[in-house]
Amino acid sequence: MSEQKKITRRGFMVGAVATGGAIAGAAVLSGEALAKGTPPAMPKKWDKEADVVCIGYGGAGAAAAISAHDAGAKVLILEKMPQGGGNTAVSAGGFLCPKNVPDTLTYIKALFSFSKSEMDEELVKVYAEESVKNVDWVKSLREGTEVIVYGGAGFGHVPGAKAMNKYSVVGKGKGMGGGSDNLWELLSYAVEQKRKIPVMLETPAKRLVTNAKGEVVGVIALSKGKEIAIKAKKGVVLTTGGYEFDTKTLQSSVKGFPIYALGNPGNTGDGIRMAQKVGAGLWHMNGVSCPLGIKVPGFEAAFFMNISVPGFIYVDRHGKRFVNEKSIEVHAGLLAMDFFDGHALEYPRIPCYAIFDETTRLKGPITASGGQGYNLKRLHKWSKDNADEIQKGWIIKGDTIEDLAKKLKMEPEVLAGTLNRWNEDIKKGEDSQFHRPINAPKSDNPAYKELVTAAWSEPIEKGPFYALELYPSLLNTQGGPRRNTKAQILDAFGEPIPRLYSAGELGSMWGIIYQGAGNIGECFVYGRIAGKNAAADKAWK
Repeated sequence: MSEQKKITRRGFMVGAVATGGAIAGAAVLSGEALAKGTPPAMPKKWDKEADVVCIGYGGAGAAAAISAHDAGAKVLILEKMPQGGGNTAVSAGGFLCPKNVPDTLTYIKALFSFSKSEMDEELVKVYAEESVKNVDWVKSLREGTEVIVYGGAGFGHVPGAKAMNKYSVVGKGKGMGGGSDNLWELLSYAVEQKRKIPVMLETPAKRLVTNAKGEVVGVIALSKGKEIAIKAKKGVVLTTGGYEFDTKTLQSSVKGFPIYALGNPGNTGDGIRMAQKVGAGLWHMNGVSCPLGIKVPGFEAAFFMNISVPGFIYVDRHGKRFVNEKSIEVHAGLLAMDFFDGHALEYPRIPCYAIFDETTRLKGPITASGGQGYNLKRLHKWSKDNADEIQKGWIIKGDTIEDLAKKLKMEPEVLAGTLNRWNEDIKKGEDSQFHRPINAPKSDNPAYKELVTAAWSEPIEKGPFYALELYPSLLNTQGGPRRNTKAQILDAFGEPIPRLYSAGELGSMWGIIYQGAGNIGECFVYGRIAGKNAAADKAWK
């Protein structure tokens, strides 16, 4: 082979990335030029510039911007939505800060071992080493900041679990979901007030711009209906979140249908496509954090249904129980629902139904996660006795079990038989089907201290009877462009794409099994790393 025809793997990728970046930069060119296949050039004029451009303003974007600024860089944040916060602002607001590094490594490695998800051991090691610093970093954002431990490991039986501590910021926000108000108020203060970092809201990024070397040197974004070119002199950090609201990507990546989402509707996979355009390799696309929720007309997002009262069961579409309801870790609801019946050719558990009675209805809001999720945080306050939701038809009511079964299009005798067996078992003191405990096991550090109840199982026998139609409902996805320990985005061959970084759930290190509060913990860890390393790059000319 002649020297002229030789090409290295890296050389091929640089050429491919440069071409892709040229096309990306062509967002400012005419459609006619693209149609003719004219190789587009770099923007002739930059409308704005900064040393580091962060695309996405949630927990990861805030952490990256703070870190880059504190390393001496001029920073600009772009956010597609009318307000910042992303999923961080509508979550429980918890962040993981384990007690020590060795137990953290043991615990996280075990989760990967059990799930058979692809693990990057170096990423996990850095996460363990840096996540134990999260409390100190959060407290450093404003003098006088206080935090509390609100829970521990989601999988308490896994080795190393006792080291898991989930923290929330103390403030005006109270209860489940109040922690995210306090956390986002602190992060936005640190970004906008203390450091005066400019934030451009309602400015979605459309393309990354690359030069002939394959370096990411800018961003094409949409501002006030017009495309603008933004020069990134040192680097770009992608913190755009996941693809919870991108049905096509979900269908090709995650088993189960339909799957809805609880979080920020702005998470439509933009960052994944931008990164792919410049050659990024993807991983963990089947990894999700997915509780159960209800989807009702008039709301883009689903409602988070985390039921903590003892008097309920889950049944499939045919009226049969299929699981120990209390064994479902709150972030792993999909794993209990994604069974596909290869004979009947259906997902018999999508939707499934939470069945409860009047006694349970009167104990308080059926969702223990009021204040979490986009709807419960911003658009609707759940009624104390569930009466409003019954009136709206969100909770299905039947005067008798048979009446409820007919409304759910189930065989009445099947659902009645399921309830009768449950009630008889609980009165005898043992769930003969799935061995759900009658009383809660003792734990020094439960996953959610606020949701601890003494009783886990009670009869369901006082009419009227009720049902919630439940679907897998994503808190967030984990997949996206792979990153390394420097938070650099890697190409399809595992080599860094120059000047391109990421943090947060976009290409998260977590796989199928996820530890609660671990994503915001990761936002902080790799946000800090991404911002610092992007700021350290030498400015291009």
